[in-house]
Amino acid sequence: MDFRQLLVAVLLAISPEFTPVRCQLACNANGLASRQKRLVVRSPASGDLAKLDSCQYRVAPWSGQVCQVRVDFERLELPQLQLNATSGLLECVDFLQLQRFRICGRNSGQHLYLPIRRGQELQLLFRLATPLGKQSTWQLTLTQLECPLDSSSLSIRQPEVIQPTVRPILPFLGNFLPRTIFSGQSGLGSGSGPAAQFIKTLTSPSMADLEMLAPLGCDQYFRTETGGIVSFNFAGGTYMPNMRYSICVRGTADSEISYKIDHFALSKANAEQSGPAYDTDCRSTVVTPLRVSDYLSIPNSYMVGQTNLQATYYCGNGLAGRELIGRPPFVLRFASDSQSSASETGFQLTYSVRRSSQDSPVTPEL
Repeated sequence: MDFRQLLVAVLLAISPEFTPVRCQLACNANGLASRQKRLVVRSPASGDLAKLDSCQYRVAPWSGQVCQVRVDFERLELPQLQLNATSGLLECVDFLQLQRFRICGRNSGQHLYLPIRRGQELQLLFRLATPLGKQSTWQLTLTQLECPLDSSSLSIRQPEVIQPTVRPILPFLGNFLPRTIFSGQSGLGSGSGPAAQFIKTLTSPSMADLEMLAPLGCDQYFRTETGGIVSFNFAGGTYMPNMRYSICVRGTADSEISYKIDHFALSKANAEQSGPAYDTDCRSTVVTPLRVSDYLSIPNSYMVGQTNLQATYYCGNGLAGRELIGRPPFVLRFASDSQSSASETGFQLTYSVRRSSQDSPVTPEL
């Protein structure tokens, strides 16, 4: 094996595209930020957790092209919402804080996409304020996703121009690389030879990253043709107040999506009337104190067997067992107000993406 073959083999070995990294990050690890493409954070052992009032993790960007972090809640068991005696409202006392999201309760199997600006660290804060909080358990997988320089084709626009960054070890290796083979006058990877082109591939997002990137504004992104979606803390029985997030499903312009509702219980303005409610029953256009504003928005949708009903906002408790058909864009938006009750248990549905039928009664909004 000559020098070039040996060096290419070394580069393959250290490249994250060929070597998945699953580093385990310890709680409050000396206040240092971990810099890994993919890592796992786990709750401390019960004896250590009992001594903590909080548990914080800091994650540094893997490269200058990181634009999103996908957080998979493989296991997340925190205490449930508690009643604030002063305000009379339910709130998270023990929680996980992830950017604007404050999460408590049982959320294993959920995920979130978090946007990251150039050079921005991601911080995860577990607040353990009560004895129940010190019995929490979690295991989260964080995957840093890199955007291409020109991300317009992905419908993902960066807040600022991001320059490509060579993986941290490559500049060190560059001191030993023959410039006539691997580089041009501008430095490592700037030549036109095959090895230089290979070096350039290490500074670009992998195909796996491009596949996983969520469209702009999507807090959750489901990439399979079929799947299930549930509200946060559905297993715990009550969704969290003051929460707003967008749920996106991958599809094409010539497809439609079937949502089969297994469970649906959101508050509504006319609570004395049973059954489902729509639009102004769910989201008043006039802002008033303590207005009811819990809803699941499904744009460009209609109800199977009742095609004359083409609502956008859904709430109430009578949708279970019904099927909705939606057209692009495949974006669901969930919102909850500051008020909560035991009857606000959330939603559970399954979806299926399929070819659009010719006689769909929905006209896409412009």
